[in-house]
Amino acid sequence: MDQSTMQRRVRLLSLYAFSSSAVLLVLVASAFVNQGPQRFQTIDVDRINVLGPDGKYAVVIANADRMPGVVMNGRERKDGRRGAGLLFYNADGNEAGGLIFDTELGDSGVRAHGQLSLDRFESDQVAALRYIESPAGWEAGLQVAHHAKHSMAEWQAARDTIDQLPTPAARDSALGQLRRRFFAARKWEIQRLFAGERGSSAVLELRDMRGRQRLRMVVDSLGAARLEFLDATGKVVRSLSEN
Repeated sequence: MDQSTMQRRVRLLSLYAFSSSAVLLVLVASAFVNQGPQRFQTIDVDRINVLGPDGKYAVVIANADRMPGVVMNGRERKDGRRGAGLLFYNADGNEAGGLIFDTELGDSGVRAHGQLSLDRFESDQVAALRYIESPAGWEAGLQVAHHAKHSMAEWQAARDTIDQLPTPAARDSALGQLRRRFFAARKWEIQRLFAGERGSSAVLELRDMRGRQRLRMVVDSLGAARLEFLDATGKVVRSLSEN
């Protein structure tokens, strides 16, 4: 083989390599071009993040291990297991409610919960359709609670400051003081209404702004109905029954 033939073959091989690379780059790039809605029969994922134009969360769907912590003012804090489900976020990227489920079967029995909740702006859940079960019993129903305006944002900001303390003992002490301050100022969750089933009884409970039961309607497991009025100490001061 003479030198000119060798040079022609080298040029052809170089041209072939260049063309193949160009075609490969086009194919790879086309995979990322918006080609309109795609349809899939099955998708297996651990988590899906739906983001707004600013990159903040709008909706998150995740399993229990990948569920985000509470997001408030751009900061995510994960304080424990929440269960699998779906979380919604407002225009500021703060958590605004969600749908979660979790079940654990331990030596003592079943511990399970599921709820659809709505959060007040920069606060925690003020309305929830909730199911809770433990070895101590179970209940399911609608719960309405009071949360002070911006209480969650204030709580998270205080927690950020506490995290900067130098020792675990100092952090635990400061956290205890924060809980007591929030409770005294009624910035903690205050249960106001429960309507549902507790054990084998249908129950409607109304509470005051300190979370104390003041009115209770019950239809028990035997079908007996009663209406009870309670004082501030929880003592029944008047009761009406069908008999």
